[in-house]
Amino acid sequence: MPSRTTAVRTGVEDMPPGQARTDAEEWISWAAATVERLDPLNTPPRLPDIPKSHADDLKPFLGHGSPHDPTY
Repeated sequence: MPSRTTAVRTGVEDMPPGQARTDAEEWISWAAATVERLDPLNTPPRLPDIPKSHADDLKPFLGHGSPHDPTY
């Protein structure tokens, strides 16, 4: 079974020369470049940058307590 890209390209190749065919060819080029750019498998995987945590990061979740005093 041919891929959709192959099917679209074949369909455009069957079009008579003219503006419609030119527009379709430009759209195919744009679509292929966009897919290439967005495909996550085109770049090696990497871990996200995780920011260093601080005790004060917990303040919004502790109410009146302190991240430095566990006896609140």
